[in-house]
Amino acid sequence: MLKKFFSVLCMTAMILFAAHGQAFAAKIVIVLDAPTGTFTEPEKVHAMVETSLGKILGNSSEYEIVPFTDTENFVQIYREEHDMIMSTGADEGQHEEKWLKKEDINNICNNFGGNYVVYVRVTSTAPKHSMGIFTSGQKMNVVTDFRVWSNSKKDFSYMKRATTQGSSQTVNVGIFGRGNGSSSHALEKALNKGLQEIEKDSAKIREAMQG
Repeated sequence: MLKKFFSVLCMTAMILFAAHGQAFAAKIVIVLDAPTGTFTEPEKVHAMVETSLGKILGNSSEYEIVPFTDTENFVQIYREEHDMIMSTGADEGQHEEKWLKKEDINNICNNFGGNYVVYVRVTSTAPKHSMGIFTSGQKMNVVTDFRVWSNSKKDFSYMKRATTQGSSQTVNVGIFGRGNGSSSHALEKALNKGLQEIEKDSAKIREAMQG
């Protein structure tokens, strides 16, 4: 009887411990802020950032994550309602956007009931073309801004900005035909470098989402 009672007690403790851990799992709201019209292949940027976040967060079962696919519509409407998008030619995909401030990040965090916001902003310069006799290419600079907002501190608990460059070259075709490199490949290389720089701080980023 005593052995049976002890087994029941242990099982109850395990259940309570699991429930306690789940109840206090940090809720992380992911915000990906990439200006409209900046990228020719936005889905590639989304996939790369998502993969990088998976590496940084590690065991995602420790967190309750609200992915950027669930936050992007709210952020877009929030920008519109707060006059944070100024169109300079929507038909051409050119927009000038204002940065989200601390107050805005806090409002987004509270809307989703989050403990933290992982805010990733990716911007790029216009590609620079180079032309040689046999090859031509494109170079592009990408700025990856990565921040962690703490709802309890009402401030950023982690910030890092990586500015990186990527290039792409192609062989000129024919006597008169010319290749021009790939802006998509240049972007991918530059963004990959930036995300790798952020990933080096994985331990610091996870530490910024504790307490």
